[in-house]
Amino acid sequence: MSNFISASSHIGKNVHLGDNVHIGNNVTIYDNVTIGDNVYIWDNVVIGKIPMGVSTNYRELPQTLFEKEPIIIGNNCVIACNAIIYRGANIGDNCLISENSIIREGCVLEGDNIIGGCVLVQYDVRMGRGTRVLNNSVISSKSIIGDNNFISFNFVTVSDKNFGDKGYDNNVHGPIIGNNNHIGPGVTILSNVTIGDNNTIGAAALITKDIGNDGIFFGSPAKLIKNKVCSQ
Repeated sequence: MSNFISASSHIGKNVHLGDNVHIGNNVTIYDNVTIGDNVYIWDNVVIGKIPMGVSTNYRELPQTLFEKEPIIIGNNCVIACNAIIYRGANIGDNCLISENSIIREGCVLEGDNIIGGCVLVQYDVRMGRGTRVLNNSVISSKSIIGDNNFISFNFVTVSDKNFGDKGYDNNVHGPIIGNNNHIGPGVTILSNVTIGDNNTIGAAALITKDIGNDGIFFGSPAKLIKNKVCSQ
């Protein structure tokens, strides 16, 4: 099948396109990008951006990010208008990256993921298959999120890197979240916290410490309301 590439878009060197790839207006794709079959990349998308900002002055970046670190977009993906995907990210099959969202360097989306509009996924985040994150959420660096989680609007994870007197602390990272959790709107999870499997976390909850499996949590700070009863 043929591809469509708008004349106003820029395609770098060593970019490999699968079949039936649609590239809209004013798209920039940097060098060393591989894009699978049946991928739609809409207007003003940037793929392969090199990280540059204040944080890069405090942490050591792999030299490959500035050379030939590849970026991979899997089959059947949709990258909506104004999204930015940094160099070194890996987007699995059947993913939707919605308008104005940012996927930073080193991130892995394993597949069947939905990233809502205006979501920031910071660097070195890993997200399991089938996990969905809705609009206006922030996933902090080095978070690990398992499979089949539903994460609602305005979700925030914290990864305070202790700038200033303590310098830059690599031991601080985003939370580890298990599988099959339902996380309500406006939830905040602090750094270095571990969340188990099959939990329900109510709207606007603040998670300050580890929680296990099969619980229902509400409040700020969040407390266990009850355990889920499993039918035999």
